[in-house]
Amino acid sequence: MPKKKGFTPEKYKEEILKLIVQNKFMSTNEICKKMNMGFETAIKYLEQLFKTEKIKLRKIGNRKFWYT
Repeated sequence: MPKKKGFTPEKYKEEILKLIVQNKFMSTNEICKKMNMGFETAIKYLEQLFKTEKIKLRKIGNRKFWYT
C-alpha cells in the first residue's frame, strides 16, 4: 500500500492513538480496516506506541488487542 499523502510517522502514530482512545479496545485487524492501512504498517506503529507506553497490549490466542 502506498504511503498516505502527508502522513509522517508521527502522524500515523497520532491517528492510531486517537482511534484506540475513541474505541477503547481494538484488534490489529480492526485498526487496519478503520485506518485503511496494511497490517505490517499498523504493527510497526502499534509496537512503537506500545514501547513508549502510550498504549497497552493484550494477547488472546493469536490475536493482539490494543487499548489505553
